[in-house]
Amino acid sequence: MKLGIQKAAAASVVMMVMTGAFAQEDAVGEVEVTDKLISVSGSGHKRTFPCDGRKLEVVGSGHIVTTTGVCGAVEVLGVGNTVTVEVKPKGRLEVTGTDHTVRWKSEGKIAQSVTGTGHSVTRIK
Repeated sequence: MKLGIQKAAAASVVMMVMTGAFAQEDAVGEVEVTDKLISVSGSGHKRTFPCDGRKLEVVGSGHIVTTTGVCGAVEVLGVGNTVTVEVKPKGRLEVTGTDHTVRWKSEGKIAQSVTGTGHSVTRIK
C-alpha cells in the first residue's frame, strides 16, 4: 500500500510540474533585475516591474513591459515591443528597431532618440 501512495504522490508532483510548465507564459529569453538595471531579452515576456530609478532595457520582440515608479533611462530595441514607463526628468528614452509601441510620462523634459520605422512613441499623462 505504501508503494502505491508514493507512486501516486510522485505522479501528482509530475502533473503539477507539467501543468505549471504549460501554464507559464510563452516567453523565451532572460529577465535580469539588479539594483541598477531591469533587462528583458528574447521574446514574449509580459511583465510589470517596479523601476525605482533603474535603467530599463527591453531587447527582442513581442514583449509587453509595464513599470511602476520612475526609471532613470529606458532603451527599447528589436521588433514589436510594447512598453509603458515613467522616465525621470532629464532621463533618456531610446527606441531602435521596428514597430514598437512606447507610452511614456515624465514630470519634466527627457532626451529622446527614436530610430527605425513604424514606432508609436506617445507621451501620456
